[in-house]
Amino acid sequence: MNFRSALALRNFVCVSFLGWLGLAATVCAQSPGPLTSGTKASGLDALKSGTMGAATSNGGNLIPNWNFSDPTPLKSYRYDFPYQHFYENNVKYVSQVTQGGKTCAQIFMPEHIVGNGGGKVETALVPAIPGATYRVEVECMTNDFAAKVHAEAYAIDPRPDAQRTNEEASGAKLTIMRIPPRDGKPALVEIYRSQLPDPPAHSKKWDKVQKDFTLPLDWKVAGETVQPAYLTIKATVYDATEKSGNSYFTNFKLTKIKDPGAAAAPKTSGPASNKDAVVR
Repeated sequence: MNFRSALALRNFVCVSFLGWLGLAATVCAQSPGPLTSGTKASGLDALKSGTMGAATSNGGNLIPNWNFSDPTPLKSYRYDFPYQHFYENNVKYVSQVTQGGKTCAQIFMPEHIVGNGGGKVETALVPAIPGATYRVEVECMTNDFAAKVHAEAYAIDPRPDAQRTNEEASGAKLTIMRIPPRDGKPALVEIYRSQLPDPPAHSKKWDKVQKDFTLPLDWKVAGETVQPAYLTIKATVYDATEKSGNSYFTNFKLTKIKDPGAAAAPKTSGPASNKDAVVR
């Protein structure tokens, strides 16, 4: 081997090794994906779940059971909210059905309910990357009502239980914006919300709504700096009527489209308390 060939080989090896290091660093920086109930994963399995599992099974979609194809109805979806006064009976209204050729979540509202309250369904909480840009998509058949769709980010709540209780006792109703410790997670508080364009109200066909949004790098809750830890997609039905009816939702999609720094993150200027962090 002559000197020029040896030099080219050395350069190729160096570049390849540096490229491998960059790939390894990128892989290790990813957040692990959600683990299903009853599943244990090794470190390697968790790494696969976070970096390749979603892309392999859902084309990059982070939402488990996004199209309700799992044999267990409504698996991974959250619709029981006994800790939220506004939605404490919500579990009675949500079921899984087939409508217009799609398997979906049905929200049935009895008479005298939707005009004075509402119903909702939320996806699983999936790991969030602060500062990353995401695309959210949902298919809706609003049918008898109107609907709102939001992507919401939660952080670990830095406040002790006593402080949260005192704030609520003084009139700051935070239950709709926080999740108490459950399912192996600590108490969580909502710090960011992105509202999608409204789907057509009273629509008898499937309509898709979507939006891109960038998460803040961090936020202030009760004077403490916190970071987005989890994301969820929420579909809510409402209307100025006392009549009963149904709305339907399916194909919940959440994909990361830009890494942190690729788009400007919202400024860190959160309130001293989370009661004003988002519009309910």
